[in-house]
Amino acid sequence: MSDRRQTLIVSDLHLGGGAADPGDDHVYQDRQLERFVRQRLASPAGQAGDIELFFNGDFLEFAQVRPQAYRSPSADYWCSEAESLEKLEAILAGHDNSFAALHDFQAAGNRVTLAAGNHDVDLYWPAVRKRLRARIGPGLRFATGVDWVERHDGRLHIGHGHLEDPANRFKHWSAPILRAPDGARLEMCPGTLFMVRFVNGLEARYPFADNLHPVQNLATILLREDAGGFASAGWMLLKFIARHVKTLGSSEAADVGRRLLALLREDDAFAQRLAAASRLLGDDRSCASVRRDVSDEEQLADLMQRLFAVLPADEWLALFALRPAPVLGAGGSKTLGTIIGARHFGREALRDLAQRRFDACPAAQVIVMGHTHLPDTRSFDKRHYLNPGSWTRYLDLEKHPPLRLDDLRDEARFPYELNYVVVEADADGTPLVARLECFERRA
Repeated sequence: MSDRRQTLIVSDLHLGGGAADPGDDHVYQDRQLERFVRQRLASPAGQAGDIELFFNGDFLEFAQVRPQAYRSPSADYWCSEAESLEKLEAILAGHDNSFAALHDFQAAGNRVTLAAGNHDVDLYWPAVRKRLRARIGPGLRFATGVDWVERHDGRLHIGHGHLEDPANRFKHWSAPILRAPDGARLEMCPGTLFMVRFVNGLEARYPFADNLHPVQNLATILLREDAGGFASAGWMLLKFIARHVKTLGSSEAADVGRRLLALLREDDAFAQRLAAASRLLGDDRSCASVRRDVSDEEQLADLMQRLFAVLPADEWLALFALRPAPVLGAGGSKTLGTIIGARHFGREALRDLAQRRFDACPAAQVIVMGHTHLPDTRSFDKRHYLNPGSWTRYLDLEKHPPLRLDDLRDEARFPYELNYVVVEADADGTPLVARLECFERRA
């Protein structure tokens, strides 16, 4: 099947359950996606059936929609096929107008491609793909099992970017359907586990908390807040990431680890609670043995991660609170501290990946990625890297002045910028033309 002359690339739309889903972060209130698709369909290229609309990962928000559908007894695994289908039905019902527009767009001869990202690894399930084809049309294409998708004879390379991110990479990306004790299930990546067990609950009080992507940006913020175990949660996730890349350099992170170890050594009640919790892991520990076996930060982080997978989130947070959390009143006056710059995975990481990809692929002229939710463009001589950002409200932590997380209760005060990348190819083989365009923005 030949490539379309015009490729439109969007990323990180995160469609959830629509109006029935208070956690749906996709900007849909004015039917933006439907209007965008119909606008492109009405264009000369759209009427000629000469467009490929490429959704570059995290189009569908499986990680947060209908959370009760996920019923795995093990935190090592994500959804079964039936659970993913249940989540998909909520998304289809919540955004029926958008899927109707995609159906009409493809029916005119254009192409729609869905690439999987870390939030929609569920696209690997055959039944999920079948259901989406039934709604959008039989010509719907999927890009799964690969790190990069190429178009125009290898001149255009498209990748979501999450496989470079230690918190959101998969060990089995080419085939993430695994054999779990209760049947076939998807692989669980650390970022999704943190989202499911911690962030989804936090969102009830701080609705914008789950808009901070990648998830380690939120973890970095939590380091500043002792109350309620939040600093410990942030430290645990960043400690995991630091095993893969050196990111744990801040004094806040180092201080949390030292204080937790000191608490274990000096506080008998904490050591006893930790020993009791460890029995849920099948470990018969005493106060003395847990102190003996958990003597450094690596051992402590490992135990915290194992307990994170089996303890209810509130119990885990209470266990590892560096000081007792004050009771949150009905007015919700408590804040979670000051946001600090989080640069562990962002623009520079994907710019570096683009440079390496260009070096490895001499024919590549344009590279497009997503994942960070931050719009970006960068030229490498006559070659170009572009990132459209997300179709959610966002906060650029590198540019924004300090805020308090309490300010994040009101999502409406944050901007959105609904960008897309246009890549055009002429029949004569001249270099690709690529540009970043904005469909709609709100400051």
